[in-house]
Amino acid sequence: MNTSSNIGFGYNVAIEKLAEELAVPQDRFDQAERRYKDLGEFLHRDESKVRDHDPDVYIQGSFALGTPIKPTSKNEDYDLDIVVSFRSLTKAQITQADLRAHLLAELEAYRDARGIKNEVGESRRCCTLIYADGAQFHMDVLPAVPDEANMRAILSTYLADQALAEGAIAITDSDKAETYHVITDDWRTSNPRGFAAWFKSRQIEQLNERRRAILDAQGKVTASVEDVPVFRVRTPLQSSIMILKRHRDEWFAARDKDLKVISVILTTLSTHAYAGEARVSDAIAKILRDMHLAIEERNGVSWIANPTDPSENFADRWEKFPGRRESFFKWLEAARTDFGAVQRFSDTNIVLNELSRNLGSTLVEGARSRVATSAGSRAASVAPAAAAGASAPGLVFGGEDRRPTEPKGFG
Repeated sequence: MNTSSNIGFGYNVAIEKLAEELAVPQDRFDQAERRYKDLGEFLHRDESKVRDHDPDVYIQGSFALGTPIKPTSKNEDYDLDIVVSFRSLTKAQITQADLRAHLLAELEAYRDARGIKNEVGESRRCCTLIYADGAQFHMDVLPAVPDEANMRAILSTYLADQALAEGAIAITDSDKAETYHVITDDWRTSNPRGFAAWFKSRQIEQLNERRRAILDAQGKVTASVEDVPVFRVRTPLQSSIMILKRHRDEWFAARDKDLKVISVILTTLSTHAYAGEARVSDAIAKILRDMHLAIEERNGVSWIANPTDPSENFADRWEKFPGRRESFFKWLEAARTDFGAVQRFSDTNIVLNELSRNLGSTLVEGARSRVATSAGSRAASVAPAAAAGASAPGLVFGGEDRRPTEPKGFG
């Protein structure tokens, strides 16, 4: 299907404004950056018990990819995922349990030093700091040690590019009781930096265009686009993932939340399907049409490979809980239906009214306000020219069919 030719003017405007409304304010990104850098400095202070292990603290997950979305209410937190990789340690020197204990002790000291009231929590793979200062942040902190050599060996068996091993880490997993308390080479692997590099490479043209625009606006015409972090811009791929996340959240809110499609699957499949579309509406259409194509079948098992580690299956829980696979395809079909039903509409208000059922009224009303503000600004800028007898400037989407049409779906 030629997705671009089926996009209506009103739908395109609505999608752009929905993405704007979902975006996390820049000051929240700045706040997140300050928080993880503050933790890094704390772990390197003179009194730190882990300073000699050379802790490398960095951000991963949606904040690193530029795909977080606003919480639906003030009672929900922003999830800030942090890695603490102890660069001078190896798997041959420490158990997973001891590594976790070292980090936990330092996080308790950090909590006391920063006046954080909530106890430091623990889950299967990480420790959690919950801020109680109204910041709506909780920080999941993942202890790790470098694991590039092991990852290169894994990639070699899959005849994959060994450059993907750069940044690979071994992480703790308290559910693996047989290996958690003993010195062993059998740790879970991860590579958030490699995943971020892959995510960036799949949208490099759109990403660099927007980075350049930011630098030009700042008058930094000779600066490198690499000086602008990924999370400082918003590309069609990032916006698409954000909108689909909210659709997923709303769709599963009325269903079994244990079956909810996890963000890494949604992000990975969306990124595979994205083909460089310049508009968010086109990107969503392409993603919804093709995102299932990256799901493989390996010996009867559904497999969504980690792009930086083909041995890792992001859908590993689908085999034990087949309802999760079934729910993924039901949600995907619902998203195709919901967005496809309005994608050719030219009236923005009708599009927003229809999508309100699927994305939530708060988000949609925020987007509607943005549409009104844009329309007011555009009218104000056009009026003087029209009054002077000049031709009205062409609309951005002036070449498109703006008449209401029958919905065509994503077929």
